[in-house]
This record gives sequence, structure tokens and C-alpha cells, in this order.
Amino acid sequence: MRALITFFVELCLLRRPPQDLPASKVLLGLTLVSDLVVGLLVGVTAGLPWLTSLLQGVAEILLMMTALYVALTQLKLRARFLQSATALLGSGALLGLVAIPPLSLNPTGSQERDLAALGAFMLLGLVIWGILVTGHILKHTFTITLGQGTAIALAFQIVAVTLVTSLFSSL
Repeated sequence: MRALITFFVELCLLRRPPQDLPASKVLLGLTLVSDLVVGLLVGVTAGLPWLTSLLQGVAEILLMMTALYVALTQLKLRARFLQSATALLGSGALLGLVAIPPLSLNPTGSQERDLAALGAFMLLGLVIWGILVTGHILKHTFTITLGQGTAIALAFQIVAVTLVTSLFSSL
């Protein structure tokens, strides 16, 4: 377990490629559950109801996994799906855990505004870092440049956030 955590830390530091992961359905399932649980914690920490948070997490994961599977199938690279999906889910879970402390820096009251601003600034940095990590994974998955992978990651993030928030805004 420690080796897996170390791998995901190194992946998020852009030191390891996703192909260094074993192509394992069990590992994919483990990272899927981890990402869902962490996403639920992040949503609740951000003030969302737990059901809304869970549904948003499921929708985002379905969207990401479907887009990845379709793209890999179209490019005849479907054999890379397990490792790429595991890398995306595992890195998402790790970055989500790191996001919980800044999310909790949103106290109310006039004196704590600086603390809330610090939390927001840290979250912005994490969002940018997450897009870069996804770009790194896509770079290795599709054999493209880091810039291309990051551009795809940014575009996907914009579409995913827009779609998921509009789907669940009434809950």
C-alpha cells in the first residue's frame, strides 16, 4: 500500500508516468472507490449536501472514464485504459485529500477573511496543479506533448464542471 501511495505522490509531482502502474482491474476499483470517497469528503467540506456531493462525483467520474475510453478506442490504444484510468482516479483522490484543509479555511466573520482568501488561493493552486497532473497523464497516455495534454485537461475540466454543476444545481 505504501508503494502505491508513493507512486501517486510521484505521479502528482510529474516524476512517474501512468504506464508504471500495473494494469489491474482490482487497482482500478480501489482507486475508483478512493476517488469517490475523497470527492464526497471534499463536497461535504465545501458545504454541499452529501447526496449532491456523491452524485456529482459519480457523474464526473463517469464523464471522465467515458471520454478516456472513447478516445483510446478511437486511437486504437484501448490497452492503455486500465493504467490511465487508474492514474487519473488515484491522482484525483490524492489531490482531493490535499484540497480538504484549504477548503476548511472558509470561516465566517470579518476577521477571518484573510484566512478564507488564503484557502481560496491555495485551492486555485491545487486546481492548476491538478490540470497539470492530468496533462502529464494524458501526455504519456496519448504520446503527445505536455502542453497538448494540459490544454485537453483544461478543456475537459471546464466542460465537466459546467455540465456537472448544471445537472445538480437544483439539488
